[in-house]
Amino acid sequence: MILILLAYSNQTNYQDPNTPQVYGSTYDVDRYEFDEVNETVTHTTGGYDDFQNHNPPENYSVEGEFFSKCDGTTYLSYVHDGAGGFTLVPTADSLSCGFVPAVPPSCNLSVYYELTATATGANLAAQYEDSHGAVRYRLDGGLPQASPKFYGLGPGRHVLTVNDTGVANCARSVAFDVAVPAPPAAPVGPTSAVDFVLQPLWYPVAAPAGADVLLELYAESQHREEDFALVFRARRRASASGRVDFRLDTLLAPLLTAVVPPTSTLATVLCRTPLVNYFVRTATVLAEGVPAAFVTSALRTALRGGLPVEHRHVDYFAYRLEAFGQPPFLSWQPAGKRLTAQQPEWLFWLCPSAAPAVLTVRRSYYRTGFAEAPPEVEDEAVDLSAGRGPLAQLLAIPVRPRADTDSMSVALYSPLGEPLSGVSTYQLVPETARSRYLHFTNSLGGFDTLRTEGRLEGVLEASADRFELPAVPGSSSPAAERQAFDVTGSRKLKLATGWLKAAQLRWLQELVLAREIWEWKGGRLWPLDPTKRVLVPESDEAPLRGMLLEFDYAFAPTAYADLP
Repeated sequence: MILILLAYSNQTNYQDPNTPQVYGSTYDVDRYEFDEVNETVTHTTGGYDDFQNHNPPENYSVEGEFFSKCDGTTYLSYVHDGAGGFTLVPTADSLSCGFVPAVPPSCNLSVYYELTATATGANLAAQYEDSHGAVRYRLDGGLPQASPKFYGLGPGRHVLTVNDTGVANCARSVAFDVAVPAPPAAPVGPTSAVDFVLQPLWYPVAAPAGADVLLELYAESQHREEDFALVFRARRRASASGRVDFRLDTLLAPLLTAVVPPTSTLATVLCRTPLVNYFVRTATVLAEGVPAAFVTSALRTALRGGLPVEHRHVDYFAYRLEAFGQPPFLSWQPAGKRLTAQQPEWLFWLCPSAAPAVLTVRRSYYRTGFAEAPPEVEDEAVDLSAGRGPLAQLLAIPVRPRADTDSMSVALYSPLGEPLSGVSTYQLVPETARSRYLHFTNSLGGFDTLRTEGRLEGVLEASADRFELPAVPGSSSPAAERQAFDVTGSRKLKLATGWLKAAQLRWLQELVLAREIWEWKGGRLWPLDPTKRVLVPESDEAPLRGMLLEFDYAFAPTAYADLP
């Protein structure tokens, strides 16, 4: 069957009033196909659902000859009439059908071509002169075709070959290059949504059943860099239900890295490594030879984090606002956390759509015994007006505890004093000789800080490769002596957290599953290579409720148990 006409009509828009994400347009489809055996045209009808209006259809019609055969020495050309039918054009005494003239013709074929740039490469229209019979076209050694047009050529070197079937061994070839197309312009305006990419992220595309769908993924090298480049290109076939699902999380997650805890706690930092802006282009190949028309999605932000399984189907901001009333900080740690004045504590906040261009980080410090006195307030202004605006920018906010206070709180406010976040409160406690601080990435895209008060134990383990000395004549030893050949040492550091509350134990499941862990000591970060993490959430004896972390430092070991 040869498709000669594909027509779309009667566009009808729809919108589900209960589900805003369900909208699009439906079309009536008329399909005309030529049966080469019976030489008849079959007309079928159907429908096409353009879900979310991602792939508006385009009509397709074959131009000129689409089929041919010989009746003796007469060449029969089947030419599309533009309305789903065809006209039969005979050519008597055709060299293509075996007619032998009195004077054999010579091969004088000349070949030309015209390239038209497209979003993915180019389309080709071939031309020729001085043919004695029917002409057939081949591209890059493929199958011959009657149409002089080729669509969807990718960048690189190609070879067009034209054959004159009226003369034996008459062919001409020409090589040409298709340039790499310029990247498309990125969508304008702020990002439209935030996607967590440490969980499955699918991009659905509606298309006619069996049609091929092209997808291109573009992303920045770093958040707010605006240097969008092609990350991935794929071509998939739509299912019988008229849908293709592309998985994006496995493509976007490798582009992101964790936030490395800053060594300075003086000011709020705009994070750039754990998130990136991206957009997608899709096009449906409705029929072979139909140029694909790309549709560009809205700009979105990918964040290196994930939500609990039971909440992955809802928007992050909607879910967290329903649970907390105000946009909370990116952490599952329980309220009422205790800090020392030396503790490097940070809060992470993902800006919602209602965030102002300039916001205030307010730290309030309280002292016991001064109930009537107002807290000492420290305000820090954070400007988010640059680039595409505040939405989906990630702030790393230092808590900055003080030694001369008993408690403190941190919250975000608009320039008019309206609260933008919940209030995080802390109790201040003295630092001890066993106080140690660990930073670890959490599941929401930031990092948390754990203060441990348990015992630290350093163990040096070594293994030796040995061999037996061969027997020596005259030796009276009953067995050969064993000698050390090589020694490999390894250091293990075991750190206990000390006693923890039940809420803290639930929170420390984040540490058990954390991808990156650092120790903060003396104003420096020491990356850890944890080999074992043991969390004991339940025990008959309360003092045993805690966590044991077994690790080494992630740089070249000294093979000594002394700490650096």
